[in-house]
Amino acid sequence: MKSSIQLISTLFFLVILVLAPGMMKMVEGQQMCETQSINFRGMCTKWRNCQRVCMSEGFPDGRCKGFIRKCICTKPCPVST
Repeated sequence: MKSSIQLISTLFFLVILVLAPGMMKMVEGQQMCETQSINFRGMCTKWRNCQRVCMSEGFPDGRCKGFIRKCICTKPCPVST
């Protein structure tokens, strides 16, 4: 019984190690650029609403931020060459 729990734990850990890098949203060292949403109206209380509006504006993500909650859209900053 003890060895089967140990085997399951080890397999779970290995699966997490394999999947974790693919779940990351940005490249290591790449910064995220933030812009206030143009179309979002009112105080931002639900981040999913903000995210939907940001996606309709062409951004991959959006979150409510700040003391006076505003919808802030985010995207990876352009990489300068």
